[in-house]
Amino acid sequence: MASSVNNLTMLINRQDASGVNIENRSVGAISFSGVSGEFDVRQAPGTSITTLDLPTTLALQFYFKNTHSAANITLTGTPQGGSTQTLCVLPPGGIYVYWAPVTSATAGYTQLRYTSDTSGATFEMFIGG
Repeated sequence: MASSVNNLTMLINRQDASGVNIENRSVGAISFSGVSGEFDVRQAPGTSITTLDLPTTLALQFYFKNTHSAANITLTGTPQGGSTQTLCVLPPGGIYVYWAPVTSATAGYTQLRYTSDTSGATFEMFIGG
């Protein structure tokens, strides 16, 4: 048995102006039997780029939510076998999710970093693999 089973359950719901469901699509549970998974709530120490400590050499699951009321947070990552690139810029309340259910020669990230435009920006994240 894996030492960490990392599961993600998502629901995409769109409603019309009357509150009637137009789409109600379940996208989960997406499961991975891995070796590690860590959830953390943090505060950006400043506005310079910060490297996240990965709990395993390859991050196959990554959830990041900007919980700050005004900050924009830029996420960068190095995909396995690739080069570092900008993944996204998250506005307040923005969420980024990458969840690989299997490993392969190109799945996952070998490095993840963030940069906040505001010192003290708050966020929560999960990294697993």
